[in-house]
Amino acid sequence: MSSTSFADRKTAGLVKGGFSLTNYHKIMNELYEEVIGEHFMVHFPYFGSRTDSLIDGQINLTEACLRRFPDLKGKRVLEVGCGNGVQSMYTLTEYSPSWVTGLDFNGDNVVLGTRIAKQRGLSNIDFVEADAQKMDAIPDASYDCILNVESAFHYPDKNAFFREIYRVLKPGGTFVIADILMKPNRRNVLLRWWERRMSQNYWPLARYRRQLAAAGLVVTDEEDITDPVLKGFGTHKQWFRKYKFRGLIRRLLIMTFARLQVFRHVYYLRKVCTYNIFAGHKPAE
Repeated sequence: MSSTSFADRKTAGLVKGGFSLTNYHKIMNELYEEVIGEHFMVHFPYFGSRTDSLIDGQINLTEACLRRFPDLKGKRVLEVGCGNGVQSMYTLTEYSPSWVTGLDFNGDNVVLGTRIAKQRGLSNIDFVEADAQKMDAIPDASYDCILNVESAFHYPDKNAFFREIYRVLKPGGTFVIADILMKPNRRNVLLRWWERRMSQNYWPLARYRRQLAAAGLVVTDEEDITDPVLKGFGTHKQWFRKYKFRGLIRRLLIMTFARLQVFRHVYYLRKVCTYNIFAGHKPAE
C-alpha cells in the first residue's frame, strides 16, 4: 500500500470519528497508540494544575470518581462501560481490589483491554462483552462496587441500567456514576441529529435523581463538576507538544481533529450539558 493511500485511509478515519460512536472510540484508541505510544483512558480531563497533560487531566477525573468509594482494598469492582480497559487497570494497580471486571458493549474494546492487561502482566482482572442495560454475564449480588464513567449518557434505557446496578451489587455495595446530563434548554435540529448519530441520550438532573431512587439506589454524594472539566480542557494547547508525529500533514490532521473535539465538548458543556458525579449505595438487607 502506498503512503498516499495509507494517509487517505487515516484521514477518512478521522472524519468518520466525528460522526459515529464506534468510529470515534476506535480512532481515539489508534491515536493514543500512534501519538503517545500507549493506550490510555478515553474520557474528559479534570483540572489539577496549569501544567496538566491530557493524561494528567484524565487521571484527575478518575481520581475524582474513585475517591468517593470507601476503601477498595480487597473488594470486587465492576467497571461498566470500561472502554479500552485502562481505567479498570488503573483501579486495580492503584487501589488493590481483589478483582476488577471491565464490561463493555464493544467487543473490540474487550479484546483490546484483555491484550493490554496481558502485556502489562496483570492478573485479578478480566473483561466481558455485555450490554450495561442487560448484564446477563454478571451474577446477582456479585460485586462490592460499580464504577461507570462517561458512558451512561449513551444508554437509551438508563432505567434498565440502574436496575442492573441494584441487581449486581451486593447488599450495602456502593456505586459511582460520572455522567453528562442535559440542561433545561432546547437544541436545534442539527445538534439533535448529531446526538442521535453519536448515541447520546441525555437526561435532566431531576429525572436522574428520581429514577436512581426508583431503582432502589440511595445517592449519598452528588456533585456538578462541569467547571473543573471545562478548566481541564483549557490546558489542551500543551497536550501534544512533546510528542512526535509521522510527518507535517499527519500532525496537522491530528491537531485539527483534536481541536475540533475540544471545541465541541466545550460548547456542549457551556451551552447544552452539565457533568455530574453521583455516588451512593444499595441498601443493606
